[in-house]
Amino acid sequence: MASSAAAAAAFSHLVDRTRVPDPTLQGHAVAAFFRHLLSLPAPLPAAAHDAASALLASPHPSVAAHAAASLARLAASRADLLPPGLALPLLLAPLAASPSPRLASCLVKAVTALASCVLRSGSRFPPHDHPFVQALASGADGARAELTRQAARMVAEGLDGVVGFLRPFLMFAVVRKGDAPFAKDLIGTLAAAGAAAGKPGVAIPVLKLLEESLLHFGRGDGEEVRLWLGSAECLVDAYVVLLRKLAHAQMPTYDAQASSAKLMETLLSQCSFHQKLLGITSTVLGLSKYLFSVQKDLGLFYLPEISVVLSSLSHSLSGLEFEHEQLAGLKLLAFLMEWKYENVLERKELTQHLNEELLCVLPVINLAISPSKSVKAVASHVLSRFSLLVLDLPASHSSEHQDISMVCHISKPAFILPKLLNHLWSQPSSSGFIFMKYIASKVSPDSARNYLEASYWTHQINDYLTALRRDKLTLDGLSSKKTSSVAISSLVSSVVSVLVMHPKLGTSAAQSLAVLGASDPRLGMPLFVIILFYIKILYSNSNCSTKISLSLLESLPSLATHGFVLPLALQWISPMLKRNTSLVLYAIAVRLLCKIWIVTDWAFPNLQVILDPENFSNFISDREISTSIAASIRDVCKQNPDRGVDLILSVSFCIESRDSVVQALGLESLLYLCEADVVDFYTAWKVISKELLDYSVEPIVAHSLCALLRWGAMDAEAYSGISNNLIGILWSIGTSKKNNSEPLWVKARGTAFHSLSYYKVSLIQDAIPDFWKQNYEFFTNEYNLAVLKAMENFQDEIVKFEHLNRRRVTTDKRAAVHKFEKLLDVFPQAVFKGKTAHHQLPGAALLTLNFAPKDLLNVNEGKSKDLPRVHAAYEQAFAEMAESMYISRNIEVALLALHSWKSFVSNWMQAVVALLDIKESLKLSKASKAANDIFKILCDRVPLSTPQVAVNIALVIGALCLIVPSTAHLVISSASDFLLKWLFQYEHEHQQWSAALSLGLIFNCFHPTDKKSKFQVINGLLEVITKTKSCLVKGACGLALGYACQGLLARAHNVADSEIEATTQLNERASVEDILHTLVTSLIQLCPSSCYSLKKLSICGIGSMGGMEENNNNFDDDPWAVAGLVLGLGKSAVALYRLGAYEAVNDVKNILISWIPDVDSSSALFDERNSVSLCMGSCLALPSVVTFCQRVELLDDDLDALFNRYTSLASEVLNLNNSGTIFQNLLMAICIGAGSFLSCILDDGVHAMEFIGVKNLLDTLRHIYTHPFPPLVHLGGMFGIVNAFGAGAGDLTGMCSKPMTSQIKHEESSLVRGPVLTSPVCETLSTSMIQEILLLAKDAEDKHIQYYAAWAISFLRSRWLSKNQILYDDNGSHRSSGDLSQSSCFSEQSLVWNLSLWLSDLKLEKPGDAVPVNTIGTVLKCLSKASRLPTTDWGVIVRRCMKVEAQIPLKSTNQHDPKLLREACLYFSLAHASHISPLLQFLDDLTDILRFRRLDINVQSILLQHLSHLMKLFSDSRLEKLFEDLSEYLYSSTSSYLNYSSEQRSMIRMSFWEGIYKCLVEIVSEESGGFSFIKKCIECLLPLMTLCNDGQPEFMDEWSAAIKCLTNAQKSWLSDMLQIRNTALITEGEYVDVAIKIIIRARLCSAGCGSAPELGNIKMAILCTKTDGVWWGVLVEIAAAIYSAENSIKRQWLLDALDIGCVTAHPSTVLRFVGLLCGSCCIYMPLLVVNSTNVLSDLPVTLPSFLSSSIWDDLGNSVADRLWLLTTRIYTWAEQLAHGDDLTGNDHIHRSEAEIATFLASILRSTCIAVKDYLTVDKQLKLANLEAL
Repeated sequence: MASSAAAAAAFSHLVDRTRVPDPTLQGHAVAAFFRHLLSLPAPLPAAAHDAASALLASPHPSVAAHAAASLARLAASRADLLPPGLALPLLLAPLAASPSPRLASCLVKAVTALASCVLRSGSRFPPHDHPFVQALASGADGARAELTRQAARMVAEGLDGVVGFLRPFLMFAVVRKGDAPFAKDLIGTLAAAGAAAGKPGVAIPVLKLLEESLLHFGRGDGEEVRLWLGSAECLVDAYVVLLRKLAHAQMPTYDAQASSAKLMETLLSQCSFHQKLLGITSTVLGLSKYLFSVQKDLGLFYLPEISVVLSSLSHSLSGLEFEHEQLAGLKLLAFLMEWKYENVLERKELTQHLNEELLCVLPVINLAISPSKSVKAVASHVLSRFSLLVLDLPASHSSEHQDISMVCHISKPAFILPKLLNHLWSQPSSSGFIFMKYIASKVSPDSARNYLEASYWTHQINDYLTALRRDKLTLDGLSSKKTSSVAISSLVSSVVSVLVMHPKLGTSAAQSLAVLGASDPRLGMPLFVIILFYIKILYSNSNCSTKISLSLLESLPSLATHGFVLPLALQWISPMLKRNTSLVLYAIAVRLLCKIWIVTDWAFPNLQVILDPENFSNFISDREISTSIAASIRDVCKQNPDRGVDLILSVSFCIESRDSVVQALGLESLLYLCEADVVDFYTAWKVISKELLDYSVEPIVAHSLCALLRWGAMDAEAYSGISNNLIGILWSIGTSKKNNSEPLWVKARGTAFHSLSYYKVSLIQDAIPDFWKQNYEFFTNEYNLAVLKAMENFQDEIVKFEHLNRRRVTTDKRAAVHKFEKLLDVFPQAVFKGKTAHHQLPGAALLTLNFAPKDLLNVNEGKSKDLPRVHAAYEQAFAEMAESMYISRNIEVALLALHSWKSFVSNWMQAVVALLDIKESLKLSKASKAANDIFKILCDRVPLSTPQVAVNIALVIGALCLIVPSTAHLVISSASDFLLKWLFQYEHEHQQWSAALSLGLIFNCFHPTDKKSKFQVINGLLEVITKTKSCLVKGACGLALGYACQGLLARAHNVADSEIEATTQLNERASVEDILHTLVTSLIQLCPSSCYSLKKLSICGIGSMGGMEENNNNFDDDPWAVAGLVLGLGKSAVALYRLGAYEAVNDVKNILISWIPDVDSSSALFDERNSVSLCMGSCLALPSVVTFCQRVELLDDDLDALFNRYTSLASEVLNLNNSGTIFQNLLMAICIGAGSFLSCILDDGVHAMEFIGVKNLLDTLRHIYTHPFPPLVHLGGMFGIVNAFGAGAGDLTGMCSKPMTSQIKHEESSLVRGPVLTSPVCETLSTSMIQEILLLAKDAEDKHIQYYAAWAISFLRSRWLSKNQILYDDNGSHRSSGDLSQSSCFSEQSLVWNLSLWLSDLKLEKPGDAVPVNTIGTVLKCLSKASRLPTTDWGVIVRRCMKVEAQIPLKSTNQHDPKLLREACLYFSLAHASHISPLLQFLDDLTDILRFRRLDINVQSILLQHLSHLMKLFSDSRLEKLFEDLSEYLYSSTSSYLNYSSEQRSMIRMSFWEGIYKCLVEIVSEESGGFSFIKKCIECLLPLMTLCNDGQPEFMDEWSAAIKCLTNAQKSWLSDMLQIRNTALITEGEYVDVAIKIIIRARLCSAGCGSAPELGNIKMAILCTKTDGVWWGVLVEIAAAIYSAENSIKRQWLLDALDIGCVTAHPSTVLRFVGLLCGSCCIYMPLLVVNSTNVLSDLPVTLPSFLSSSIWDDLGNSVADRLWLLTTRIYTWAEQLAHGDDLTGNDHIHRSEAEIATFLASILRSTCIAVKDYLTVDKQLKLANLEAL
């Protein structure tokens, strides 16, 4: 303490010595003080600091000054004693005490010296602790001037780091208020110092710093603006001095030139902020010209960087108001253009870049029409230069140049136009313009739709402007600006005016000029002149496109809507209307004048003179002019009929002309006058009818005449005589067939029918002789698609007329009865005469008789006590029948027996159910109880039964299971268990094979969920077929497995667990493959010769069966062994189809065909004995396989050839005279198979057969049963006959069963179409054969023949009765073909009747007679609109048309629509399926997944589009199946849907969405199945929506359909389906799905279905996710939704987004969203090229422009504050990245953002500068001190 006190006393003594009044002594005293300091050890004590402060604060200025200098030297030389950081505060402190100017200057010098020392050491001063800033802030007199001198000295010395050191000082000077003169002096001094340095490395950085300071200077009053302008002049002078020095020293000038260009661009862009001072713009323009003139004088080249000045000039030139400014701007432009192209010529280089100066064309032309002569003169000079540039424009399109819109640079308003132009020129069809659709969709949804389809920016701007105009909005009126600026419409026009010369965009750009000129009066005159400018250029150059010239001419009239343009336009056109003018020019002038009149009626007097008949007559010989005048007359009559009346003489003159075109135009003119009812049609007709040319040879006159005659329909009844003549003219033209392929005649004929449709049908039928017949014949013989479409409406009117005027007929008219029906009716009485007759004819008795006690037959309700009597009666009948029905070892006979037992058991069941107590249970329970009782009775008879009875018991049990409902689980399960026990009794062959047959059928009776029982049966059959030694059992098991295959892979509905269902499907697929493998293996074992054929079925693993070709020794005794296996293989086709193995289905069919010998071939009939058995099985299996293939459209074989193979084979086998058992079985199989084959073909109705072929087969079968052959052969012949007639004997699966319907009478034909029994051509033959078999059943001597005849005829009778029962007894909603009485409600001349008959009689089988697709399709479309139809098999007609479409040849027409017929079939079916059940069945088949996935894509689309129809037609359970099928189709990995292209898949989904939409607009009850169906369909489709890589919807049509659908969906559905999880928790796989949901929600919000606040709930999720891939699309859609919201919502989103940007890990996402939001709402919106990069680089333009609107007056400060916080966050982070600092955990910004860190920081810095007026001064100062990274 003592030493410190002593030191303090010593320092105090030394300080006291400085207080002496003598200056010399004061100096010595100060020197002594600092010598003492040097003698002290480091560091100096605190007392020394205090003493130094006292010296500096001395009242003697000399002492303080000397002390300051000494202190600075001490700190600079002995930093260890006194660090500069401690010395500077000591030096700066006295400045706050207001020292004298001289002392202040000394202190500043000392501070500067010490600061220079610090800079040399590499240290830097932070802005908040900057010595110059502190010195300036002290306000000391003399300090400011010295600071300026010292700063200039530092620049002159070229001190390292001087720019960084001076930056805080300079920015503090320019930002702080109230000291603008000092800032101006400082800038001028530093500029001079930098220029004086003469070194680019020193001067240019300083000058750039000064240029940047100008951005923060001059925003105050007028004085400050003048000082800003003075500073700018100083900078320009400095550049001039620098450039001269560099040029004289021959040093590089590139950097200085580029920097000077950047300065001028900055000055020009800042002019808009300094409008307070008049003349500032002209001064800056003058400075620019002066600066560049000096460069040119110095011999310097024009640099590309100077183009930024041209860009700025193009932006500001339109906003110049005063003459001196306009002159300055034009002179600068002229100078720069001349300098640029002088350099180009000197360097002999051709520019490959788009010339930005072309954007000045429109502003220059605008100035060219100025009243100032001097301005006009300069503008004309500039335009002459532009004319050369315009001609070079198309060539630049082919050159490759970089699209600058994608470069990461920071935008300014002046750069917007060049960026857009470059982008459009290089990428005309780019989709980077998404903002315009927002307003378009808000104004008009149609415009938004057109926008989506528009491919060019010019198309989009046209749609956008049209939408604005429709809503009476303008481009400039969309955003209210507080600051004056160049009108946005002028900027758009500048771009469009350049694009006029674009090779692709020229035409649409010319249209844009017209729209722009019409919407903005200010643009009318400039655009008019620019169009003339371009026309002159194009006219003078023959190489230019005439298309562009014509487009420009077409756009001219739109500008004449402004009164001041009209006189000029008329003046311009008038020379072309001179008589000595070129004909083409005169014609063009007339059309232009007419177009001008369309937009303004003021031009009508001029037009009327030209259109006057007297003037017209002068040019009647010149076709071009006369046509032009006539067309103009037509346009006048069309646009304004009142004006057209004024030209009525001209119209008459046209009609009197002998030129067909002129007369046609005259008739069109009269048409419009009649349409407006300003001229009476019939009065006019009386005048003109004599003047008409021969319309029968002039198609153009015929077309116009037909269009005119339409208006004769209004008063046709009042002028009946004339109207009849008019109708005759229309009819003659419409039905004219000459030159049918000529387009003009086709058009005329179509117009004739269109006009005819307006006349009443009653008048037409009176006017046209035999109209109904003529109309029908002409309609059905027309094949031209265009004419047919025109006729369609005409025919619709006729159909409506028929329906309204139909005659009521009596309903007691009896339906026609076929003769064979009477024979079948009397069969029971004729055959079963005695009580015991049924023992002799057991098969017939089972099918015909009812064995219940007679006293109970006619009782409606019996009693339970009668049940024992019923059971006893049926049990006794069963015992007797089973004993007498001999089945032997014949599988086919067993099937016939089982079929018969099915009828017997059905009667037994019905009798028992009728007697059960009605209170006991429900109907289903009754059936289960009855079946259970019957099953127990059958089981009780087993112990006492013989083998023959046992076989029948097994068959009866199988029949019982076929008729009980599937809910009778216990009975079916018990029967299955019982038969399985028999199946494994290898010692009882008769039990095994009969049980196997029944098990195969029972398999399809199990409940779909009874998986265990199903697999038990399959496993049991597979085990027995491999272990048994009995070939018959093997064959029966093979057939049983085939039956089982038909029950596999059928989807179980209402399965709760989809995983269980999927597992079951896999197990069933495996079972199918095991079954097929077993069948093929067994066939090869028994019949090795089949191996070659079966190798095609690779699906079954045939390749591993090489060692299985061993024959079975017992084969000869069991021909049904192989036949049964073949039958099983045939039945498996259904399962193969369900597997999707369509080729395998065809392989099975072809294998079966190959095993039926072709008699016409040269090979032996049966070269091997076992081939007989293969043939047996194939003959029986082929009909069902062919039927199935035909049903699913897999059949392409010649059915006639296959059928003839049966007939030939039967005849050939008969000729063999082989009576062996195997040949008896073979002949039986051929006969039954042939009959079934014929029935399957004809009953389906699709294919017709020659009568002679059918007769030959029936005669062959008749020969068999009428001649002495073995009984088995007789059975085959008779059953072949009845199966040919449709009995379906032995068809237990219903594959070949088709309902018979009474049809309308057909014309006589040699073809058999439809069932044989109902075919008119076969009626006599079929009736005689039925009568013959009936007589055999009644009186045949041979008991076998009687037995088989009765059995066969019983099958036919049973089948016919069951079909008629379906027809008459079903409920009304499922009638087979409508009321039978409907046919009698149609008159013979009825169009509907005749068209229906025509469709039924179409000879589609004969290519030579085929009718074109167009005609059939149009007829079906016409009948689709009929209220009722005649009774016929419409299902057959539709399927025939669907099948034969591809086979129908085309006639000589180029208008064939290959998909028309199938589509017409679908529309027809959908229209009438509600009351015609075959059509409903047809739709049901088409919508089954197995069939649906094989349909043409257009058919699939139509079905999906008409889901609402299907909902009305299908039951809830069928809708459930439909949904499952559609889900499988869309999601299955094996679906054909995946084979389509992405566009085709989108089309299918779009159709699905359209169908759901139609369902939603229907009234759907929430309780109905359709309600849940719709919801599930939406849930199914939503995940399939697709996005492009950038997140934009991939297929806009699909998205539009989806959004339209979802807007009508229930809100509760949408909230569930579109719920968004936290994006931080989603996986990469869910990323796209979440994006799709957000986009959908955004689009729904834009469509008015959702609300913006709902989107606000997911704001954090949206803005905190990385903008990568699809997320860009999310931001775009959200911005679109917010655009449509209220201003308060936009405000909140913007503020919240900036807040989120301060905390999010992905700030670039926030900035992109802000850019999108501001860009969509700012005035520059139509000019912005939108992509993920540009929205960032454009932010310094879009955000200030957004805030400049007056509606956001109170938002600027809040936005600026938040933006500043975000800027400081990003800038600090980017600065640390640039310095390589470790940023682990820094501010939670994701590392993926680091790539654009500097870019983001620069953008935010520039944006803050643009909105700095909203910031406080301290924030402005901080902003100014942020250096560009």
